[in-house]
Amino acid sequence: MRFMVFVRSPRPLAARHGDALVRAGVLLDAGDLVPGAYGVSGYWLIDVRDQEEAVERIRRICLPACVVEIRQVAVV
Repeated sequence: MRFMVFVRSPRPLAARHGDALVRAGVLLDAGDLVPGAYGVSGYWLIDVRDQEEAVERIRRICLPACVVEIRQVAVV
């Protein structure tokens, strides 16, 4: 299952935050979004077994003062 993880942070996120996802072989894509009112935003697209695994993998990443949203990607 694919999940889009949106991260909003008041300051730039270091590239190392996604390294654990790369090492686990679940990261499909990542990128930064245009800065907005909340500061810096970015996303990770991951491929995992289920939502529980997605949440657990993101919990392991240190994201202080960030707002994180995890949404399943619909398959059409």
